[in-house]
Amino acid sequence: MFLLCHLAAGIVLGLLLAGAVGERRAVVAACALGALLPDLIDKPLGYIVLADSIGYGRIYTHTLIFLVLAIGVGLLVFWRFRSPIVLAGAVGVASHQALDTMWAYPANWLYPFLGPFTGGAESRDLWSLLMSELSEPSEWILFAALFIVAALFLKKEFRTALLDRVGPLLETIRLPLGGALMLLAGIMILSGVFSLHWIPTGLEKPLDLVLCGLVIGGAGLAILWLHRQVHVA
Repeated sequence: MFLLCHLAAGIVLGLLLAGAVGERRAVVAACALGALLPDLIDKPLGYIVLADSIGYGRIYTHTLIFLVLAIGVGLLVFWRFRSPIVLAGAVGVASHQALDTMWAYPANWLYPFLGPFTGGAESRDLWSLLMSELSEPSEWILFAALFIVAALFLKKEFRTALLDRVGPLLETIRLPLGGALMLLAGIMILSGVFSLHWIPTGLEKPLDLVLCGLVIGGAGLAILWLHRQVHVA
Protein backbone atom coordinates (compact mmCIF):
# COMPACT_ATOMS: atom_id res chain seq x y z
CA MET A 1 0.00 0.00 0.00
CA PHE A 2 1.11 3.58 -0.66
CA LEU A 3 2.60 5.96 1.89
CA LEU A 4 -0.19 8.54 2.15
CA CYS A 5 -2.77 5.79 2.33
CA HIS A 6 -0.98 4.46 5.43
CA LEU A 7 -0.80 7.98 6.87
CA ALA A 8 -4.49 8.63 6.24
CA ALA A 9 -5.42 5.34 7.91
CA GLY A 10 -3.31 6.22 10.95
CA ILE A 11 -4.93 9.65 11.26
CA VAL A 12 -8.47 8.33 10.90
CA LEU A 13 -7.85 5.59 13.47
CA GLY A 14 -6.15 8.13 15.72
CA LEU A 15 -9.20 10.38 15.59
CA LEU A 16 -11.40 7.45 16.56
CA LEU A 17 -9.09 6.52 19.45
CA ALA A 18 -8.86 10.13 20.58
CA GLY A 19 -12.64 10.27 20.83
CA ALA A 20 -12.45 7.40 23.31
CA VAL A 21 -9.35 8.23 25.37
CA GLY A 22 -8.79 11.96 24.86
CA GLU A 23 -5.36 13.56 24.34
CA ARG A 24 -6.34 14.12 20.73
CA ARG A 25 -3.19 15.61 19.22
CA ALA A 26 -0.79 13.19 20.93
CA VAL A 27 -2.92 10.12 20.20
CA VAL A 28 -3.51 11.02 16.55
CA ALA A 29 0.16 11.88 16.03
CA ALA A 30 1.28 8.61 17.65
CA CYS A 31 -1.15 6.54 15.58
CA ALA A 32 -0.09 8.32 12.38
CA LEU A 33 3.59 7.76 13.18
CA GLY A 34 2.93 4.10 13.93
CA ALA A 35 1.16 3.75 10.60
CA LEU A 36 4.27 5.03 8.80
CA LEU A 37 6.89 3.40 11.01
CA PRO A 38 7.23 0.01 9.25
CA ASP A 39 8.03 1.67 5.92
CA LEU A 40 10.23 4.33 7.51
CA ILE A 41 12.37 1.55 8.99
CA ASP A 42 12.10 -1.38 6.60
CA LYS A 43 12.32 0.31 3.21
CA PRO A 44 15.67 2.08 3.80
CA LEU A 45 16.92 -0.99 5.65
CA GLY A 46 15.81 -3.49 3.01
CA TYR A 47 16.51 -1.47 -0.15
CA ILE A 48 19.73 0.29 0.92
CA VAL A 49 21.46 -1.29 3.93
CA LEU A 50 20.52 -4.90 3.09
CA ALA A 51 20.02 -4.44 -0.66
CA ASP A 52 22.44 -7.21 -1.61
CA SER A 53 21.17 -9.79 0.88
CA ILE A 54 17.43 -9.01 1.17
CA GLY A 55 16.46 -6.30 -1.31
CA TYR A 56 12.90 -6.08 0.02
CA GLY A 57 10.96 -3.45 1.97
CA ARG A 58 8.61 -5.55 4.10
CA ILE A 59 10.83 -7.17 6.67
CA TYR A 60 11.37 -6.80 10.43
CA THR A 61 8.77 -4.19 11.41
CA HIS A 62 6.22 -5.82 9.10
CA THR A 63 6.29 -9.01 11.17
CA LEU A 64 3.67 -10.26 13.57
CA ILE A 65 6.25 -10.55 16.34
CA PHE A 66 7.01 -6.82 16.03
CA LEU A 67 3.30 -6.01 16.22
CA VAL A 68 2.84 -8.21 19.30
CA LEU A 69 5.81 -6.54 21.00
CA ALA A 70 4.47 -3.07 20.15
CA ILE A 71 1.04 -3.92 21.57
CA GLY A 72 2.63 -5.49 24.66
CA VAL A 73 4.74 -2.41 25.34
CA GLY A 74 1.73 -0.18 24.70
CA LEU A 75 -0.41 -2.11 27.18
CA LEU A 76 2.39 -2.04 29.76
CA VAL A 77 2.82 1.72 29.42
CA PHE A 78 -0.93 2.25 29.61
CA TRP A 79 -1.18 0.07 32.73
CA ARG A 80 1.81 1.72 34.43
CA PHE A 81 1.37 5.37 33.42
CA ARG A 82 -2.22 5.50 32.11
CA SER A 83 -0.87 6.89 28.84
CA PRO A 84 -2.40 5.66 25.57
CA ILE A 85 0.36 7.10 23.37
CA VAL A 86 2.44 3.94 22.80
CA LEU A 87 -0.70 1.84 22.38
CA ALA A 88 -1.94 4.31 19.75
CA GLY A 89 1.36 3.85 17.92
CA ALA A 90 0.85 0.08 18.04
CA VAL A 91 -2.62 0.50 16.53
CA GLY A 92 -0.96 2.46 13.72
CA VAL A 93 1.50 -0.38 13.14
CA ALA A 94 -1.41 -2.83 13.04
CA SER A 95 -3.16 -0.71 10.41
CA HIS A 96 0.00 -0.68 8.30
CA GLN A 97 0.32 -4.46 8.39
CA ALA A 98 -3.38 -4.85 7.62
CA LEU A 99 -3.19 -2.52 4.59
CA ASP A 100 -0.14 -4.42 3.37
CA THR A 101 -2.11 -7.68 3.84
CA MET A 102 0.91 -9.20 5.52
CA TRP A 103 -0.99 -12.41 6.30
CA ALA A 104 -0.78 -13.15 2.57
CA TYR A 105 3.02 -13.41 2.98
CA PRO A 106 3.28 -15.90 5.86
CA ALA A 107 7.04 -16.43 5.61
CA ASN A 108 7.59 -12.70 6.15
CA TRP A 109 4.74 -11.98 8.56
CA LEU A 110 5.59 -14.94 10.80
CA TYR A 111 9.37 -14.46 10.56
CA PRO A 112 11.53 -16.08 11.88
CA PHE A 113 9.28 -19.12 12.46
CA LEU A 114 8.88 -20.09 8.78
CA GLY A 115 12.42 -19.37 7.67
CA PRO A 116 14.05 -16.35 5.96
CA PHE A 117 12.26 -13.46 4.28
CA THR A 118 10.95 -14.05 0.77
CA GLY A 119 10.17 -11.65 -2.07
CA GLY A 120 13.61 -10.10 -2.22
CA ALA A 121 15.89 -9.17 -5.09
CA GLU A 122 13.35 -6.74 -6.57
CA SER A 123 14.42 -4.91 -9.70
CA ARG A 124 13.25 -1.56 -8.30
CA ASP A 125 15.41 0.54 -6.03
CA LEU A 126 14.12 2.85 -3.29
CA TRP A 127 14.06 5.89 -5.61
CA SER A 128 11.99 4.20 -8.32
CA LEU A 129 9.64 2.89 -5.64
CA LEU A 130 9.15 6.43 -4.34
CA MET A 131 8.53 7.77 -7.84
CA SER A 132 5.90 5.10 -8.48
CA GLU A 133 4.09 6.17 -5.32
CA LEU A 134 4.18 9.85 -6.31
CA SER A 135 2.60 8.97 -9.66
CA GLU A 136 -0.32 7.20 -8.00
CA PRO A 137 -3.59 9.25 -8.31
CA SER A 138 -4.93 8.09 -4.94
CA GLU A 139 -1.87 9.55 -3.21
CA TRP A 140 -2.63 13.06 -4.50
CA ILE A 141 -6.29 12.71 -3.59
CA LEU A 142 -5.33 11.74 -0.05
CA PHE A 143 -2.79 14.58 0.08
CA ALA A 144 -5.58 17.10 -0.56
CA ALA A 145 -7.73 15.46 2.11
CA LEU A 146 -4.93 15.32 4.68
CA PHE A 147 -4.06 18.98 4.06
CA ILE A 148 -7.52 19.94 5.29
CA VAL A 149 -7.57 17.44 8.15
CA ALA A 150 -4.21 18.90 9.28
CA ALA A 151 -6.18 21.89 10.60
CA LEU A 152 -7.19 19.65 13.49
CA PHE A 153 -3.59 19.50 14.73
CA LEU A 154 -2.90 23.22 14.91
CA LYS A 155 -2.96 24.93 18.28
CA LYS A 156 -6.21 26.74 18.88
CA GLU A 157 -4.77 30.22 18.35
CA PHE A 158 -3.14 29.23 15.06
CA ARG A 159 -6.24 27.36 14.00
CA THR A 160 -8.39 30.42 14.74
CA ALA A 161 -6.05 32.67 12.74
CA LEU A 162 -6.11 30.22 9.84
CA LEU A 163 -9.89 30.00 9.86
CA ASP A 164 -10.15 33.79 9.92
CA ARG A 165 -8.21 33.85 6.66
CA VAL A 166 -9.35 30.76 4.77
CA GLY A 167 -12.26 29.50 6.86
CA PRO A 168 -14.90 30.42 4.25
CA LEU A 169 -12.90 28.63 1.55
CA LEU A 170 -12.44 25.53 3.69
CA GLU A 171 -16.13 25.48 4.48
CA THR A 172 -16.96 25.87 0.80
CA ILE A 173 -14.84 22.91 -0.31
CA ARG A 174 -15.35 20.72 2.77
CA LEU A 175 -18.67 19.18 1.75
CA PRO A 176 -17.85 18.71 -1.97
CA LEU A 177 -14.43 17.22 -1.20
CA GLY A 178 -15.74 14.98 1.56
CA GLY A 179 -18.59 13.82 -0.65
CA ALA A 180 -16.27 13.24 -3.61
CA LEU A 181 -13.96 11.14 -1.43
CA MET A 182 -16.90 9.07 -0.22
CA LEU A 183 -18.03 8.54 -3.82
CA LEU A 184 -14.52 7.59 -4.94
CA ALA A 185 -14.25 5.23 -1.98
CA GLY A 186 -17.45 3.50 -3.03
CA ILE A 187 -16.23 3.12 -6.60
CA MET A 188 -12.89 1.69 -5.45
CA ILE A 189 -14.54 -0.75 -3.06
CA LEU A 190 -16.99 -1.97 -5.71
CA SER A 191 -14.17 -2.16 -8.24
CA GLY A 192 -12.21 -4.37 -5.87
CA VAL A 193 -15.14 -6.55 -4.82
CA PHE A 194 -16.25 -7.23 -8.39
CA SER A 195 -12.74 -7.15 -9.97
CA LEU A 196 -13.66 -4.22 -12.22
CA HIS A 197 -11.33 -1.60 -13.70
CA TRP A 198 -13.32 1.58 -13.33
CA ILE A 199 -10.43 3.86 -12.29
CA PRO A 200 -6.70 3.91 -13.13
CA THR A 201 -4.61 2.92 -10.15
CA GLY A 202 -1.31 1.28 -9.36
CA LEU A 203 -3.07 -1.13 -7.00
CA GLU A 204 -3.06 -4.54 -8.62
CA LYS A 205 -4.94 -6.75 -6.16
CA PRO A 206 -8.72 -6.42 -5.64
CA LEU A 207 -8.26 -6.50 -1.85
CA ASP A 208 -5.81 -3.57 -2.07
CA LEU A 209 -8.47 -1.57 -3.92
CA VAL A 210 -11.02 -2.36 -1.22
CA LEU A 211 -8.65 -1.42 1.60
CA CYS A 212 -7.54 1.80 -0.08
CA GLY A 213 -11.20 2.63 -0.74
CA LEU A 214 -11.97 2.19 2.95
CA VAL A 215 -9.12 4.54 3.87
CA ILE A 216 -10.25 7.18 1.37
CA GLY A 217 -13.79 6.84 2.71
CA GLY A 218 -12.46 7.35 6.23
CA ALA A 219 -10.63 10.48 5.09
CA GLY A 220 -13.87 11.74 3.55
CA LEU A 221 -15.72 11.18 6.82
CA ALA A 222 -12.95 12.99 8.71
CA ILE A 223 -13.37 16.03 6.46
CA LEU A 224 -17.15 15.98 6.88
CA TRP A 225 -16.50 15.82 10.65
CA LEU A 226 -14.10 18.76 10.48
CA HIS A 227 -16.71 21.48 11.02
CA ARG A 228 -17.58 20.22 14.49
CA GLN A 229 -13.97 19.65 15.50
CA VAL A 230 -12.08 22.75 14.40
CA HIS A 231 -13.43 24.79 17.30
CA VAL A 232 -12.43 22.21 19.92
CA ALA A 233 -9.32 23.13 21.90
